[in-house]
Amino acid sequence: MPHRRSSFQAVARLLVQGVTEGCFPGAVLVVGHQGELVFEDAVGDAAQVPSRRPMTPETVFDLASLTKPIATTTALMLLLDAGEVELDAPIRTYLPTDGQAEGASPSLRHLLTHSSGLPAVRPFYRRIDPALPQHERKQQMYRAVHREPLRAPPGTTMCYSDAGFILLAELVEAVAVTPFDDFCAAAIFRPLGLTEMGFIDLARPRPLGVPFASTEACPWRQRILAGEVHDENAWIMGGVSGHAGLFATARAVWRFAQTFLDGLHGRPWLASLPTMRSFIQPQSIPTGSTWALGWDTPTPGRSSSGRYFSSSAIGHLGFTGTSLWIDPVKDVSVVLLTNRVHPSRQREGIRAFRPAIHDAVMEALRIARR
Repeated sequence: MPHRRSSFQAVARLLVQGVTEGCFPGAVLVVGHQGELVFEDAVGDAAQVPSRRPMTPETVFDLASLTKPIATTTALMLLLDAGEVELDAPIRTYLPTDGQAEGASPSLRHLLTHSSGLPAVRPFYRRIDPALPQHERKQQMYRAVHREPLRAPPGTTMCYSDAGFILLAELVEAVAVTPFDDFCAAAIFRPLGLTEMGFIDLARPRPLGVPFASTEACPWRQRILAGEVHDENAWIMGGVSGHAGLFATARAVWRFAQTFLDGLHGRPWLASLPTMRSFIQPQSIPTGSTWALGWDTPTPGRSSSGRYFSSSAIGHLGFTGTSLWIDPVKDVSVVLLTNRVHPSRQREGIRAFRPAIHDAVMEALRIARR
């Protein structure tokens, strides 16, 4: 446990308050500043149903949509550096077109900025028989996304879309000629020493003795989920997708963030510095969008990062109650992992809690107004 400075007492109290006010059953918060882990705390419960288990720093979380920047976006950065893909090439350049809807094909840039014209959340899993072999279910998911008609011409609207990142993972598999989870493990997690991060392929034996944070009492699967992906579309694919499926401890997410900051500050990283810089720049596709390539940036006045992160910050949220914000200007990273969907996804208090905890962290670091 890192040294807990007295200035973080307000942060610790706010974390406990998040539990007592019902924002989430439990949480782990990790804060990095100037290359060091300066605060770490675990509060509340990793599970409450059917029995209580306390949250600890070793708890492993379903990261949900943090999969998008950490795994999928990083994989695309590596393929771009290797000359295997081009950001402005249509997705049809890399994927089979059989069964795809007619019309313009969005580019990788469109998919990474959620400006592809694809819809938001779609229950594709309801069209797929869970009794089918996992490989067939995965291929049916890809075909379903291929057939999905665009709601608008690429580049004209911003609509946060899981479907776009399902396609991006399929692209990685097609170009790298390897399963998406194997590519990420070999090219991202192992090189960065992230032993507590990875996908959980539901066709493989479940890891034993891992302290997972429980998520929802799922009415569709008729059980409380722990150690299997919460997102239904990712589940029907076998637990591995470009939009969800990654699991990790909070400290592992922080290690990823810290190595990313190191790379932006000129130290060797997985991708080249020019590629890293290009991916964290807001693309303004369409005009007014805050999205960079696979990462979001602060929305002035209403960001989950609060009031004090710089305009150069990047971040992302996850439906299960996870978030990551990285500020290369103030050299800060904040990882907040919660199980707010346990045992029900109806909890909404985290919307107000996220900016409040980020403000408290920046005030504790005494860099709120610099």
